[in-house]
Amino acid sequence: MDYTLTEQITDRERHIFRQVGLLCLIGACLLAVVLFSPDAGQYQHTSFIKVASASSWLEPGDFAAAWCSLKIILLSVGLFLFIESAGTLLAVMRRKHLALTVFLLQVVPLLGFVSGSYCLVKALL
Repeated sequence: MDYTLTEQITDRERHIFRQVGLLCLIGACLLAVVLFSPDAGQYQHTSFIKVASASSWLEPGDFAAAWCSLKIILLSVGLFLFIESAGTLLAVMRRKHLALTVFLLQVVPLLGFVSGSYCLVKALL
């Protein structure tokens, strides 16, 4: 069922659209924190992913790498929220195959979350 301007949206769908908008807003705020917060002080003009992955198990307490690892985790959560909201919108609009494809994309932020958590543990322990 396609939505046109003449069709009525039910209260349940309106509530889902509000929640999807809230998820997008939270995801945008997390992405803004990741993109606009400063990187670690001693590493300039370097990707925060490189800084996080460059930490060593032999030097615990690398707070620069821990901060960059936290940024990877926040980036992953923000992307997850965007993908979740897009999939939910497609599911509400009854585009099931496309919604399933979008929901399968959630594997990418999940892998980012796992690798960011690994880098965080590696940087702190």
